[in-house]
Amino acid sequence: MFTGIIMSVGKVAAIEAVGTDKRYTINIGSLKRSDIAIGDSVAINGVCLTATGFDGNAMHADVSVET
Repeated sequence: MFTGIIMSVGKVAAIEAVGTDKRYTINIGSLKRSDIAIGDSVAINGVCLTATGFDGNAMHADVSVET
């Protein structure tokens, strides 16, 4: 059961194919960029994704076929 605190509401900005996997770009909304580091686990609709990069006010997460 999720028991964390929702800190921001973001929006999926793009989904890019990377081989058979996907790279999601998620605008982080009002969340401060300094609050997330590469390697952090971020809950996205109940699924924890690892931040793999940033572009302005957006976070990247690589998602495998298994996910």
